[in-house]
Amino acid sequence: MQIFVRRGSDEDIEILSLLETERRESLDQFRGGSQLSATVKPVAPNWQSALDDDDTAIFVVGDRGEVMGFALARKSKRENSRIATVEQIFVTKNARGLGLGDNLLATVLQWAKTEGLAALDGYALPGDRETKNLFERAGLVARLITVTTDLLD
Repeated sequence: MQIFVRRGSDEDIEILSLLETERRESLDQFRGGSQLSATVKPVAPNWQSALDDDDTAIFVVGDRGEVMGFALARKSKRENSRIATVEQIFVTKNARGLGLGDNLLATVLQWAKTEGLAALDGYALPGDRETKNLFERAGLVARLITVTTDLLD
């Protein structure tokens, strides 16, 4: 294996769009997926703007030159906030279990430290044990659980 993690670039826009679509489709299998989809709007078709945004970090991960996953972390827009949120982190299904996600998240954490941030948040849905385990292996732990009931049924 020749795992790489690097900053996303203009050349990655097409694969980022495909991976984001795959990620968003996978959210449907988890409780809260539709709410997360509504909260975290898709980047596509504005990947170029996201890549150019100084408050957004986009990294891609893969093996032997093939991009197989990505992470998007964004600094908070609140004044005096020193927090960033991993809004999206995803490795395509057939590339899981190879350590790509761990390498990707380690790079995001290093970016956050280099930026002088005080904290890094991330989103994991109920039942999405893979993402929760990924975050926990990297030292991110739950600090807020949101509960809800649908009153329209």
